[in-house]
Amino acid sequence: MFYTLTEYITVNFKLAKDIVLEERSETIPFIITICGVYSASPPMVYLLVIDTSLSMDGEKIFRAKQAALKILDLLRDKDYVGVYGFDGKFHKVLEPTPLTNKKEIEDAIVSLKLGSGTNLYETLKRINEEIESIYKNMGSPVVNLVLLTDGQPTVGPKKPEKILKMASKLSKKEISPLIIGVGSDYNEKLLLKIASTLNGLFEHVAKPGALEKIMYEYTVTAREVSARNVVVSIRLRPEFRAIVYNKRFVNVPGGIEVNVGDIHYRESIDLVGDLEVPAMTKGSIDVGEVQVSYVNPETSAVEFTTPIPIRLEVKPLTAVEKVSLSEEVLAKAQVIKTASRIEELLERGRGREVLSELNELVEMTMRVGSRELTSKTMSIKERVEKEGLTPDLSKELASIISRIISGKISESREKGEEK
Repeated sequence: MFYTLTEYITVNFKLAKDIVLEERSETIPFIITICGVYSASPPMVYLLVIDTSLSMDGEKIFRAKQAALKILDLLRDKDYVGVYGFDGKFHKVLEPTPLTNKKEIEDAIVSLKLGSGTNLYETLKRINEEIESIYKNMGSPVVNLVLLTDGQPTVGPKKPEKILKMASKLSKKEISPLIIGVGSDYNEKLLLKIASTLNGLFEHVAKPGALEKIMYEYTVTAREVSARNVVVSIRLRPEFRAIVYNKRFVNVPGGIEVNVGDIHYRESIDLVGDLEVPAMTKGSIDVGEVQVSYVNPETSAVEFTTPIPIRLEVKPLTAVEKVSLSEEVLAKAQVIKTASRIEELLERGRGREVLSELNELVEMTMRVGSRELTSKTMSIKERVEKEGLTPDLSKELASIISRIISGKISESREKGEEK
């Protein structure tokens, strides 16, 4: 295990084992954990994007407005809030406005009016343009996005591939998003994919009354950032290869890079992957290194952590008893790998195969020691056994999968939420 400390984040790298046997190729799981340890509160922009289609009429739109008004109490005078609605068209109700004009922001939220249709593609496109304008006029503030919807796309491009392509463009803007699905009529597979593409979270809200709690908790976390635009670089010798399961990675000369997004204060994010090791002769091998870059939230300067070396000991076959495995790494890796498989099954509509993966997920979350996650996955497993994978259960499961794939499953994170 290697550990490096900077003023703003900590980085922890663990291999499931650091001893391999000679003349054998192997695949070794690893975990990179990044924690926010410094609380910075630079000016932030909050974009509230609320579905105003006719299906939101009644308690949904009332609770959405109520939750949006409530989070204003958590913000500071130096923060900005933009208010937007979308139905068949995208509506800019109020451009980002400082909280010193709180009454104007409140009036904009209350004034949201219902219309017909749901144009999710146009909404993502216009949010992208809006953020470009924010960066042009305000520099590079921290941008937080709350997008709430209750329905399927009915206007504009409707194919998930087209919508996700637009989400991919938006992902380059380095925002911290919360994607919320309300009720039972929206496409949870699409919202889950949008959230993971944007390095954010997808939350399912069955009852509109829970919106306030979800949005409040998001804002409490988002308002304190430790590092922005975090990128993990894994550099390796040519004969080695690394892959990551729960975040998108790109191949670069000498290794891979993973865009993690922003790390918030007290937030802990796990990256899980595999290191592919070729057959080697005995001795000590310098495999490569892990380094993290980030933007300092107070100075906007790019900073780097101290590189963490990756080393292996290659032992003769007779030393097999000396090879030990980290149960913690194996269990965490299996949780995220299983969640990734469930995400794929949900996307492909193969609900019958989900139950066996849920059994694996429950067992692995118990080994990780995450009480909250174990309780949720066990409850869903039991209900799927009785009812099958109903549309409502699929939405609940997608929300849990989003949390796991985000890497935010560490016990330290849960303790922070309980305070």
